[in-house]
Amino acid sequence: MVKPHQVLILIAAAFFVWRIGVVGMSSHYAQSITEGERDAARKALAWDGRRPEALYQRAIALRNDDPNAAAALLIRANTHHMTDARPFLAAAEATFARGDRTRADALVETALRLRPADPRIQRQAGNHWILRNDVARAIRHWSLAMEASSSARRELSPRLLKLAENPHTRSAYEALAADPPSWWNSFFSKVARRATEIETVHRLYSLRRKSRQAPITLSERKNYIARLKKDGLIEQAYYIWVNGLTPAQWKEWRRLYNGDFELEMGNWGFDWHTRTSRSTLITREYSYGNEGNKSLHLQFDRHRGRFEGLYQMLFLNAGTYQLSGRVHTDGLDTQGGLKWVARCLLPRVESLGESRRFLGTNEWRDFGFEFQVPDTCTLQELRLISAGKRASEHRITGDAWFDRMLIHKKLPPAKVRDAKVKGAGYTTGSGSDPTPSS
Repeated sequence: MVKPHQVLILIAAAFFVWRIGVVGMSSHYAQSITEGERDAARKALAWDGRRPEALYQRAIALRNDDPNAAAALLIRANTHHMTDARPFLAAAEATFARGDRTRADALVETALRLRPADPRIQRQAGNHWILRNDVARAIRHWSLAMEASSSARRELSPRLLKLAENPHTRSAYEALAADPPSWWNSFFSKVARRATEIETVHRLYSLRRKSRQAPITLSERKNYIARLKKDGLIEQAYYIWVNGLTPAQWKEWRRLYNGDFELEMGNWGFDWHTRTSRSTLITREYSYGNEGNKSLHLQFDRHRGRFEGLYQMLFLNAGTYQLSGRVHTDGLDTQGGLKWVARCLLPRVESLGESRRFLGTNEWRDFGFEFQVPDTCTLQELRLISAGKRASEHRITGDAWFDRMLIHKKLPPAKVRDAKVKGAGYTTGSGSDPTPSS
């Protein structure tokens, strides 16, 4: 005969077995929710009506068809899991749809207080404030999301670009530009490359220039100048580049920048650009016979194909110019040799002049050539290339050194006479050539 206390034990055991089964089935369907199984939320609630995740997902599924039932489910989800911010955001969305904006704002702020470091919550908060037409506030929340999450950066960057291109929302970036976040440089690079209108790039760069606590970075200047050049705004690009030079760089600023090769070559703007390879090495080194200063050194190791991996873009007014410099070759074995060429780049590519060829072995010596810049030419370049028409002429092994390269503007005969009479000397950077503003 079963005793009363044994009955109680059996009932308790049966209850625990049942409860374990309920929790197990509920947990199974709750897991199915995260895996995207259709109707999993309803099944999970059928086994256990207190599952916050199931309550939340079921509310999301019902928010359009039965908003009142969805609101009730969200309240239950909040009751069972007060640290989950998502139900508050979902409730805010439903509340906003019903026209209660003040309550929707309060629900969003509650969600943010619960999970301020969650990039998903910050992203959704930004979405809310976009609907409220508070673009500056939305951008602040998106910025926090982008600082914490690379996926948020990928998702939100196109939206930020679209807002930047809209003249009515562009001013919302003022606070962001005053103290830019970690993702700003990458974003500005994208704007500089992809913005439909150059005005968008102008405005963001102008906002950044106003910042007193975070000066313009080198990355921003590079991307801004690259876009100006792409759009043919050569004069503006040149002045932006010149006015960003350091005091040491200013000393090397002439019509040809860093022609003494005493500074590192920057590979951007109107500085020297170099392209090295496994068969070509371009460096700055000390050379015997050159008074202890560094010189440009090119080392070729069985180079094949046309060489054109060293150049500098120029911004010269119309006129006649003389390029001068010094060269030293050491066992430069090549049929075609190397030569400097001056070219016009805009509005079309055309040759303006070239030096004699360099090859063999020679001590340091002077070289130079004259070239003419026509009125129509707005951008030029000076480039070192391998000479020749056949492939065999472009094979190079050996060393070449260059130094003390300058570009002088040649005065017309009448001006030369006037200068002699008045005792006025001509120096680089004077005359009609453009000079930077302060």
